[in-house]
Amino acid sequence: MTEMYKKTLQADLWMRRLHQTFQLGDEDAKALAALINLPVVSLAAQITPCQPYDSKLLTFRGSFHVLLARDCVVSLEAFEEAVSGTFERSYRLTPSAPAVPKGEEEAEDFPQAGLSLIDMLGDEVALTISPFPHKPGAQLPDYDAGEATASSEARAGAHPFAVLEALKK
Repeated sequence: MTEMYKKTLQADLWMRRLHQTFQLGDEDAKALAALINLPVVSLAAQITPCQPYDSKLLTFRGSFHVLLARDCVVSLEAFEEAVSGTFERSYRLTPSAPAVPKGEEEAEDFPQAGLSLIDMLGDEVALTISPFPHKPGAQLPDYDAGEATASSEARAGAHPFAVLEALKK
């Protein structure tokens, strides 16, 4: 991706680039990593701006495959997690009126500050990743069912200090 598309562009500049497919690759991984605050090992993405026929919408369609360096919440070991997805985002080119036209309910107003592809991709990746990453095969340690039963029986005692009393024994 060229430096130009890392920048925030206004709607009129995106309109001049309709139906061009922009490729984001490993050279853009650093910018994505800074945005989502996770180490990105590799990145492959395509984003295409388009405009539905006779519409006041600007739509971006894209797909991505990202390899992230993560830490397992169970084993605390480092591993690489692959995240893939497709998305479609629509923006209204004119600020929304109180009554949003039919078919534009899902669209949001185009940001006044403009829009960059890397910001859009960062939002989509952040929505797709797991908040609690598990390394494949990682399992929580087994617990002693007998111990759990004894503590639940102590909780069922006659007074609120039955659990403490059971611990003394």
